[in-house]
Amino acid sequence: MSFFPISLNLAGKQIGLIGGGRVAAQKLKSLVRYSSNIRVVAPEIVPEIESNPAVQCRYEAYQPQHIDGLFLVFACTDSPEVNAQIQADCESRGILCNRTDDADVSDFHSSALVETDDFVVALNSKRKEGKKTVLMAQEIEHFVREREQLLQQKEQLAGKVFLVGFGPGNPSLLSRRGEQLLFQADIIFYDELLDHKFLARYRGEKHYVGKRRGNHSKEQDEINEVLYQAAQSGQLVVRLKGGDPLIFGRGSEERFYLEERGLAVEFVPGISSAIAAASLGNIPLTHRGIASSVSFGTAHGKSSYKIPNSDTAVYYMGASHMHEIATNYLEQGYPDDYPVGLVYKASFPDQEVTRTTIGQLSRGEVAAKSPVIGIFGHTVNYRDYLKANN
Repeated sequence: MSFFPISLNLAGKQIGLIGGGRVAAQKLKSLVRYSSNIRVVAPEIVPEIESNPAVQCRYEAYQPQHIDGLFLVFACTDSPEVNAQIQADCESRGILCNRTDDADVSDFHSSALVETDDFVVALNSKRKEGKKTVLMAQEIEHFVREREQLLQQKEQLAGKVFLVGFGPGNPSLLSRRGEQLLFQADIIFYDELLDHKFLARYRGEKHYVGKRRGNHSKEQDEINEVLYQAAQSGQLVVRLKGGDPLIFGRGSEERFYLEERGLAVEFVPGISSAIAAASLGNIPLTHRGIASSVSFGTAHGKSSYKIPNSDTAVYYMGASHMHEIATNYLEQGYPDDYPVGLVYKASFPDQEVTRTTIGQLSRGEVAAKSPVIGIFGHTVNYRDYLKANN
């Protein structure tokens, strides 16, 4: 049987509860929120029902005339035979009937309801799983109330720019604060690492301002200006940045530009691509007995090829220069088998992790694909260390 969810106008209509026990009392709790004209019929009626001002009690065994003039009827007795008779009588009179003892043959279901100041959400279970329905209703209520609160706060944020770290690219790693701001945003600027399909759920305008080597949608000066213009017009602006806005994200440049022009700006941290690549690639950046320091560098430009004074070095944005960095390590006296971990598209379904050496990289035996995070150091092979020192 297929049930079509609808909302009914109960104003001026009388509702019937046939049965006066615990089940009827439970039904009454939700009904009285929408109707003050409820007829209850039963030889005995529990005090919880008797004391309700919306109820007219009839202390009688059920008779067909008890449902005359009713708009909806709930058959709530503890007798399946009586409930079946109630349903048959309702059908002959064109009255919709809900049997609390047999949902499948009922004309309608009572939904689990979530009600806030502005919304009513009805939830039905296709598999009659009551506990799951209750849990889901609780989750929905929390979600709707949170969204209402965010919309109420939105006016206070008009004309403000949020520089939000999106993380390495997988939407599930976006922070809760970042997701809330996307819900509130009037306009969203996003870059290369983010799959724009994820943003379809948000109502704000979406503008791509990505930058990738050899294919810049907008230069940094242009990005600064479009952020300024959007916020100046009173919009709540979210600028999504891959990783964290303050680690090779130029977030400080954008904030300085906007604040110099009188705008309010806030950073929202994101999971840096290096941290994500290390965790998801199972390559620790520090490890007791192996590495107690780590440094981060960008592999753009020859000035970036210098070897940092740290046990582990992480290089961003360097797919086309990893072999040059590896060669520099060799020239500085590092052994040919010095470990390197390459994490391609960290956090995405097609993520790849390659463990290699500076020798193999420098000779072109292994190629780095973009986007990649390169991790140089003995922690790349930490499992071998642990096995040897077990």
